[in-house]
Amino acid sequence: MIEAMSRPAPNLFGPPADERMRRQRLGIMLARAERDGARLQYWARSASLVAVGLFFTLFAEWTAALALTLSGLVVFYLLGFCHNRLVKLEFNPSWLSFVVGTLDIVLLICLIVGTNPFEGAEMPLAMQLREGSFAYLLISVCLAALTLSPRLALWVGVSAAVSWSAAVAWVIAQPGTLVGNARAIDMPVAERLRLHLDPRFVDIVEQSANVVLILVITGIVAAVVARSRRLADDYIAAERARINLARHFSPNVVDELASTDEPFGPVRRQHVAVLFADIVGFTAYSENHPAEEVFELLREFHRRMEQVVFDHGGTVDNYIGDCIMATFGVPRPADDDAVRALRCTQAMGASVRQWNARRAVVGLEPVDVRIGCQYGPVVLGAVGSERKLSIAVVGDTCNVASRLQALCRELDAEICFGSDFIDAVRGTGNESALRGIVGRGAVTVRGRDEPVQVWIVPRSDQEQPGLPSLHGNGGPSAAFVPASPALAIAMPV
Repeated sequence: MIEAMSRPAPNLFGPPADERMRRQRLGIMLARAERDGARLQYWARSASLVAVGLFFTLFAEWTAALALTLSGLVVFYLLGFCHNRLVKLEFNPSWLSFVVGTLDIVLLICLIVGTNPFEGAEMPLAMQLREGSFAYLLISVCLAALTLSPRLALWVGVSAAVSWSAAVAWVIAQPGTLVGNARAIDMPVAERLRLHLDPRFVDIVEQSANVVLILVITGIVAAVVARSRRLADDYIAAERARINLARHFSPNVVDELASTDEPFGPVRRQHVAVLFADIVGFTAYSENHPAEEVFELLREFHRRMEQVVFDHGGTVDNYIGDCIMATFGVPRPADDDAVRALRCTQAMGASVRQWNARRAVVGLEPVDVRIGCQYGPVVLGAVGSERKLSIAVVGDTCNVASRLQALCRELDAEICFGSDFIDAVRGTGNESALRGIVGRGAVTVRGRDEPVQVWIVPRSDQEQPGLPSLHGNGGPSAAFVPASPALAIAMPV
């Protein structure tokens, strides 16, 4: 059974430790997403610079003035390149992107409004505001959307609006500049045309509209980034949930759980195969070895057994110290649940033997793992609260499987099966999977009034003499007489 995790004690001085860790992991994931966005922004920025450079190269006259303009584009690229290198070196403090964004805006406005000393004829500064170069400023504002940072998008947009306003104010302050509103209702058409064609004229309403346009686009970009950020949060939360599910379920079951709102539905009764695997002598081992070695042994055992369970489409229901509980048929039963559980027990034994061979090479003692398996009805459902939800698999089948695992020591068996499990395997027609399993007769276990017919995989490679084999001549029958009287063993709860 997977028991509901206990709720942490209230913390009056801040969020619980698990909540703080969750927020910390989420912050790390979002920081990684922002770094990925910074790299994407670098490539988009570089592509934009190349496109602008090609446009100037194709349609502008090759002069020193053009060379200066292209040099400005190179400076833009180098600024982005240095930023990208720092991000790759994992030096990306929050202030760095804000500084780079501000430098982009200031440099771009200097190129737009500033005078090119290589121009043949000196152009009034007011004309610099009216030649359409303002549109390039919007590109920088839009590029901020790729950073996945709403604050940075707002900062870049507001910086662009403030910097453009400062540039307009500087141009207005120059001698000879004319300021007015060419769209004034009471102004004659001829006067409007005269002002519009005057290279020294600055239309204050038009430039104010440009600032408003920057702020509007900034708001849209920031809203898009914020929404993308929320989608990223949801994606990260979904991935984290999928990872947590993958700790308990095989990958194919994880897909079902992740795609269904209520994969377990209401509490129900169904037939499943239940498996318990336990390390013999773990208590003594933990007393005689350092804690680090004990935990390393436990982790390796869980890792190996878990992988075997997942390889056979099973579900890890619980880790109980040095014992692992797995089920086959959760959340959805299948016709071959018992067969997959049987093959899983065999693969577990092979994995442990391989593990012991490696331990022997480095002079470590072997690990003795015993397994109990039973098939039958259980009650299955979700327990807990909305905050912490877990799955409960309960019933006599689970109890019998646990006691069969403990019975392995008494019977000197590697694996113990209940007769219901054997019948379930037979029902699939996979008689060949039962090779090497022998009967030990009826065994009375604590907690059950009726004895359990037990079948085992002996510890030795040879079948024990006098014990009928499940794959022998004719197989076991209803009139089966065990090699010894029925065992009456009181199993501990």
